[in-house]
Amino acid sequence: MAIEVPAAIDPLALIFPTRIYLILMEILHPNTPLTEALPKVLSQADAEERAFIGRRVKAISATCHAVEAAART
Repeated sequence: MAIEVPAAIDPLALIFPTRIYLILMEILHPNTPLTEALPKVLSQADAEERAFIGRRVKAISATCHAVEAAART
């Protein structure tokens, strides 16, 4: 089973300047972590999806550590 990553362009992003668009998106969709939903969602993932998630987490974590290390220098 191949993992598909959806991609889309929000038409509003084409209309508004970036700063205004980001303010609008934060008002319409506040950044609220849904960590309490993770166990339920992950329990429905199959083995391939879990492996994909694990690889993405490791890649993002490595990038974060590299940025943090660069910021210290």
